[in-house]
Amino acid sequence: MKFESPIAVTEIAALIGAELVGNSSLQATGINEIHKVTEGDISFVDFEKYYNACLNSAATIIIINKKVDCPAGKALLVTNDPFSAYVSLVKRFRPFVPAHTPISDTAVIGEGTVLQPNVFVGHHVRIGKNCLIHPNVTIYDHTVIGDNVIIQAGTVIGSDAFTSRNAPTAK
Repeated sequence: MKFESPIAVTEIAALIGAELVGNSSLQATGINEIHKVTEGDISFVDFEKYYNACLNSAATIIIINKKVDCPAGKALLVTNDPFSAYVSLVKRFRPFVPAHTPISDTAVIGEGTVLQPNVFVGHHVRIGKNCLIHPNVTIYDHTVIGDNVIIQAGTVIGSDAFTSRNAPTAK
């Protein structure tokens, strides 16, 4: 997700109670998963196995659970629970808005697209042209679907991630 306007890394550090290491003058322009980050994005890592991938990614600001050498031009936000810090930022900058209709008034649905019965389309969803969405599909907020897509019955798209809390954390 992209922010409406850049946010100072010092403000992000204060919001999540993290120690800032590295470039304190950076501005965050968004927050994203490690495999989708672009320059300016915040991401997180909480397993040493993935430190190098995250530290060498396009992410500019990295929430991490251990002090490590900070790559040039980046900032690290060190906190005990990076995942929870990440989730708190997502909730702050893209809060949940309850749905009141099966198809949100903010959704944009392309010409020629067919929605079968019991399809739910959340807020700010964009569905391309000539799609076929079969019955009982759920498409959550802020999802983007291209042209000429077929989605089979009962599919859920755009749902939240989940995690297991049994893994040990780095010190």
